[in-house]
Amino acid sequence: MKKTSIVLLLLLAFSISGFARAPFTEFKVGYLNPKAAEGGYIFGFNVGRMIDESLSWSLELNYFQKGYRKQTTIDRSQTGNNETIETVQLEMDFKTRIVPVFVKLNYEHPLGYRSPLYARASAGLGWELLWNSEDNYVDKIHQTRFFNGFGWQLSGGVGFEISSSANFFADIFYNDAIVKRNQTKNELGLPTWDQLNISGLGVRLGVSIVGFGW
Repeated sequence: MKKTSIVLLLLLAFSISGFARAPFTEFKVGYLNPKAAEGGYIFGFNVGRMIDESLSWSLELNYFQKGYRKQTTIDRSQTGNNETIETVQLEMDFKTRIVPVFVKLNYEHPLGYRSPLYARASAGLGWELLWNSEDNYVDKIHQTRFFNGFGWQLSGGVGFEISSSANFFADIFYNDAIVKRNQTKNELGLPTWDQLNISGLGVRLGVSIVGFGW
């Protein structure tokens, strides 16, 4: 059902593109705090076309990464210039990477007559990919776990016109997704899987350029 919804939304987006107006591209940077991982920076871009003066559709790609390294200082020595040299050993290196891809419907409207400020809102459906890379040098564990699953996103914010074709904006967004792996059946014949809940709130800043895109 979820995959069918995404396919239908993609078909709708491409059918709309036949009579859509000017293209636009957004470049974004922000912070996301998913439930199953520590908070970290998220980067992305959003490419689409205007449908009318307020509505647009777009494809958005984001990249989130958060790392954890456990290291210990095992020795210290002094040089002739009284500098301290530390010998450090790396015990664990753990990285989480998330790549959400969305098809979105966007809304923008000026806050008053000839005001440079405008309200923003968007809703998106898509698919989210997650990689956990673990290098545990103490226990000699080196593995990568891959998860994926359906996700959706809502956002709202404000924008400010900085030129005739560029706008600066700030958004608050909520990302909702549970990604899964190892979907199989146990000895009782019951479906089982591993999952991570990467839903969470985030904030982001960005620049939108009208007339640049496809």
